[in-house]
Amino acid sequence: MRILHLTTLLQGGAGRAIADLACAQQRAGHWVDVVTSATAPEGYGNYPAYLEQLRETGVDLHLVDSMFSRELPANLHVVRHILDRDLLAGTTVVHAHAATPALVALMAKGASGRRVPVVETMHGWGLRKNLAQQRADVAIMDIVERLVVPASSSADVLRAAGVSRAEIAVVAYGVGEALSSTPKDDVHAMVDGLRQQQRTVFCCVGTIGDRKNQMAIVEAIACMADPARVACLIVGDGDPSALLARADTLGVGHAVHVLGYRTDAPSIARAADWYLLPSRSEGQPLSILEAYRDGVPVMASRIPELAELVHDDETGLLFDQEAPADLARRMSDAVRMTHAAREAQLGRARRRFETTFTLQAMVHGYAAEYAHARAALHAAGTTTGAAA
Repeated sequence: MRILHLTTLLQGGAGRAIADLACAQQRAGHWVDVVTSATAPEGYGNYPAYLEQLRETGVDLHLVDSMFSRELPANLHVVRHILDRDLLAGTTVVHAHAATPALVALMAKGASGRRVPVVETMHGWGLRKNLAQQRADVAIMDIVERLVVPASSSADVLRAAGVSRAEIAVVAYGVGEALSSTPKDDVHAMVDGLRQQQRTVFCCVGTIGDRKNQMAIVEAIACMADPARVACLIVGDGDPSALLARADTLGVGHAVHVLGYRTDAPSIARAADWYLLPSRSEGQPLSILEAYRDGVPVMASRIPELAELVHDDETGLLFDQEAPADLARRMSDAVRMTHAAREAQLGRARRRFETTFTLQAMVHGYAAEYAHARAALHAAGTTTGAAA
């Protein structure tokens, strides 16, 4: 197959899933192109590690502005790039990641006259769309050959937003086996020091801000009867000043360690006693799948996307992300959990990973969706021919 991936940016968990998928497809013998935006506003951008991963695997990478922008001239510039390089020639499927890349795909195939199916993955709905943007995205999702989300709860979100198509497919994210690594020396020493203080070490990874809701951790630690029993490593880009100021005001600065963006984030999460995710909005975070794989117990907010992924008191612990006292209660539960209960939970989580969330399962899932999209395009052409 020749597969053309179009994406706004290669950033965060969704960018990782796209890069891993494209590289796995390339290694399987397919011809893979990835087109992503060259630039973006401050705070956004392609992660260099993802770009390097694609290049090293032999994926043809195109950096073109812009599919991050919703401005039509910028989108048409990407269409022109696709047409000038004839990227749709021999292409089996266009896999668009989000609505604007799907729009670019539809315009490019219309201008080229090539009958190529478009599969759109909606990795997350987002919190900042205005009404016009929501309506445009819904209209695009209703006309591509196949619409895919990473979780059933994400399909519910799209239906509530107005998507009316008969079927929304679900293909869970998958992650490969972990590379053997440890945190860099500074963090390794920090974790050792915290454990010597008899603290249970939590880790939260993600861009600092309202969506990831790291402030809930600070508030929760302040609610605990004995905050000296815990520490949380907060890893991710973004401005930490409000978090640190609030921690100092509440007297828990000793328990909150903001590390910023780290290339060794996965190994930091593996070194912690618990992985903690207090998000207000998610698609399907790879960090939880990695924790399942790596034997790190998980604690997550009770939003639908995470409640679908983490079964409370079975594969992890859930809490109300808007109630610091509830998070404090669950953190205390984690501190007191027996070794036997912890090992049983980790075993259930590992089995769930092996049956549902491997990289190979994601590759196979999308191969099936590409076949469905080709069949849908063929059926549409047959119907049109019969009507004519």
